[in-house]
Amino acid sequence: MRTDETTRIASAFLLGGLIGCGIALLYAPKSGRETRKDISKAAKRVKRDAVELVEDTVETVNDFVGEVKDRASDIIERGVELSESAKKEVIKTFEHGQKMIEKQKRRVIEGLGL
Repeated sequence: MRTDETTRIASAFLLGGLIGCGIALLYAPKSGRETRKDISKAAKRVKRDAVELVEDTVETVNDFVGEVKDRASDIIERGVELSESAKKEVIKTFEHGQKMIEKQKRRVIEGLGL
């Protein structure tokens, strides 16, 4: 998930929370001062929750990217150590797997009538 998408999701979450809290509080049988105080508290809570959601999402994405980088580095290191025939065998296996995936994809599409 990109940062732009995360920001958009968090903004929508925040806006939806504020609207929902505002509507709920407006229909509550309280004085104007109490209602404004409740709205302010609810807005702060929703903002805090949205910030936490964005931070958690960014952290999760960063962790995932770090893992992918680590794995890619490991694969590259092992790739350097592979003999030429082993490299050809790996490529052949990947190509075979790709063909099988395409075949299964066609079968699913045909089965769904698409």
